[in-house]
Amino acid sequence: MRRRPCIRPGLATWGGPPCPPLREPAHLPVLATPNMGPDEPADLARYGIIAAMKPAIETCYSVYKPDDARWDRFMSSHPAAHFLQSSRWRCLKSRFGWWGACVAVGDPDGTLRAGASVLFRRMAGLTLAYVPRGPVTDWTDPALTAALLAALETCCRQHRAAVLKIEPGLVDTPEHRALLAGQGFQPSQHTVQPRSTIVLDIQGEEEAILQRMKSKWRYNIRLAARKGVTVREATRADLPHIHALMAETGERDGFGVHAPEYYTAAFDLFVPESGVFLLAEYQGEPLAAIVVLLSGDTAYYVWGASSNRERNRMPNHALQWAAIRWARQRGARRYDLWGIPDELGQVAYGLDGGRGQPVPAEQLPVDLEQLPGEGLWGVYRFKQGFGGHVVRWVGAWDRPLQPVGARLYQAGVALQGARLAVARKGIRQEGMALLRRHMPRSPGLSTRVVPVTDPVRWRWVLANLPDPHVLQSWEWGEVKRQTGWNAGRFVLTGEGDRPQGAFQFLWRQPLPFLPLRIGYVPKGPLLDWEEPGLVDILLGQVEAVARQHRCLLVKIDPDVREDRPAGQQLIRTLRRRGWRFSQEQIQFKNTAYTDLRPDEAELLAQMKSKWRYNIRLAERRGIEIRQGGAADLPAFYALYAETARRDGFLVRPYAYYETAWLTFLQAQADAQNPAGGVLLLAEHPEETEPLAGVFLMRYGERCWYFYGASSSRRRRDMPNYLLQWEAMRWARQEGCTWYDWWGAPTCLDDPDDAMQGVWYFKQGFGAEFQPHVGAWDYAVQPWLYRLYVQGMPWLLALMRWRGRQTT
Repeated sequence: MRRRPCIRPGLATWGGPPCPPLREPAHLPVLATPNMGPDEPADLARYGIIAAMKPAIETCYSVYKPDDARWDRFMSSHPAAHFLQSSRWRCLKSRFGWWGACVAVGDPDGTLRAGASVLFRRMAGLTLAYVPRGPVTDWTDPALTAALLAALETCCRQHRAAVLKIEPGLVDTPEHRALLAGQGFQPSQHTVQPRSTIVLDIQGEEEAILQRMKSKWRYNIRLAARKGVTVREATRADLPHIHALMAETGERDGFGVHAPEYYTAAFDLFVPESGVFLLAEYQGEPLAAIVVLLSGDTAYYVWGASSNRERNRMPNHALQWAAIRWARQRGARRYDLWGIPDELGQVAYGLDGGRGQPVPAEQLPVDLEQLPGEGLWGVYRFKQGFGGHVVRWVGAWDRPLQPVGARLYQAGVALQGARLAVARKGIRQEGMALLRRHMPRSPGLSTRVVPVTDPVRWRWVLANLPDPHVLQSWEWGEVKRQTGWNAGRFVLTGEGDRPQGAFQFLWRQPLPFLPLRIGYVPKGPLLDWEEPGLVDILLGQVEAVARQHRCLLVKIDPDVREDRPAGQQLIRTLRRRGWRFSQEQIQFKNTAYTDLRPDEAELLAQMKSKWRYNIRLAERRGIEIRQGGAADLPAFYALYAETARRDGFLVRPYAYYETAWLTFLQAQADAQNPAGGVLLLAEHPEETEPLAGVFLMRYGERCWYFYGASSSRRRRDMPNYLLQWEAMRWARQEGCTWYDWWGAPTCLDDPDDAMQGVWYFKQGFGAEFQPHVGAWDYAVQPWLYRLYVQGMPWLLALMRWRGRQTT
């Protein structure tokens, strides 16, 4: 059970101790590279994968402001340590426009348990707090993490920060995103460090490491040695040459470089204790250089540069091999190549099913020869040849500390992002076009939906999609619109304006006194679920529409079987995108079908013998089935309310059902409408009121047994058996090929499932169980979603109690 963190106050002011003085500077050129930002890998713990939360224990943590030496000792022993959280990195950034602080929590005896090195910077009148690749904590310990985040927020507020940005060392999984959202963070529009990277396992013999590389890379490493390329550790005197290489690379590849003083400071702070600048030369001429930093058992390739001269001597391959050997000599087990296009990380994430496991780079479905040569796309072509696995991190997350300042910051980030997107549009589009060629999708497919406002157009859309559900019909949207919801319809088109996917989006404000909206796509969206690329696009559009309507959540319950490959792939996709299985299953999760294509004799033969007997018994005892009209709806509602009282389910006011039933009865009268419905009543000549009734809805070739009701009178005459048989006969006459029994147990093996009795009745008619994926929620506003989920069970219980009082 979780507890409130107990924190002993210990800090009045926050600020970092002075950085050690820099060595005498030389006029150093600058180091910069397309790979800008760190990531880290290894076994599950190293990748930050949370298997299970530790049980919280009553521990009271003290807050500390450790000096550099104490902080670095803590970092040296923590498995989640990263060089971006080191005092050296904080001191480096403090020389160039930032200032830093360090906060930690630990035991009263002074033992540090968790902490963060935080950087601050003023931008456009606002202060941003930034924790690169941190905070450093055991995320499976909720009490420890809560104590650290509370101390970190106090520190940031004392520095008047408007926003706290963190980039935890957690891989991207729905569980990790939910964990961060639960702590009050939201995904940032601005990720500083690359989210995706390639990590090499450099354990074992050197020959084994070489064998994990592509053969051409092994050949190039040996070729560089044969062609006279040498690699050595650079000295301070070599820094001007390295900066010249950086300037040449930046001009060629289109990225900016830091000032020479920045890399001078980095050299002074990290070399030789935890970093190395490596220089590749041919006959004394510098050809390429890289900078590698070490933290714990992982080495990071941080910056790199190369000349256009002597490229056929393969100096870059020689440099990487020398860096791997240097890292091994210092005890590293992993080598992080630090940064690839995040689009490739997303592909790896999809192949993994969102579980957070690293994926071998060679498994990505990409034609390397056709990748763009610019930016990180070109860098990926080089890095993937060294072997290794693709890892995608959870990225940057923001916690607003000052509401107005946070909104201004977000607006500024959005503007800057738009400018960068325009600048990079051509390169990114080229790369994404290549990726899409390796993903199943429809030809000529758009990536956005357009609204449909005409019922005839909507019916045409549904007619061109597989298995449309009646709850996605125009008629159902109108029913909901008249009962407090708003309805919008959206279509995704391909070549020739042909529909590829669509969804009817309902939204409403459940409580008039709270400005909270929820969205719902009942039994949708509609598409070919065998196309993963199409699934991703349409889910993204559902999410976007929910954001446009300012919903706190959107719920979908796709009409997809859970026991089919498409259903399993859909579940993986939903989890990858951050959807979660809903606690509130509005419709029945599972159902059952009867195939109506056989003739009547075969349908009867498929039933249990007792069911066939009861159908004939009802006929012998005078039970008659007739189609009802609008005048019969009050009597049917009275039966429905009686059934609700007897069986203990919630019944709505009559006006709701009247709207639904009349809408579908009217649709039935239109021969051009694929929607329709019928009221069937079981009667006896000696009774003045109906004994039982069903209301069926149909759409296209499917018919649904939506509403059923029965009286306690003449139950021995078996009216319900004859009623269901006539319902199936009516569906066949209307051209339906499937009869959906609408509701089956969540688990067939659970004897306590409330649907077991109903299932026994349906099964006797030959109904076949159909497990579905159920309802899933996407939290557009995670904090409000949590409150909604916690409060709705209480609210529904109150509604059911009030319903029982009025029926």
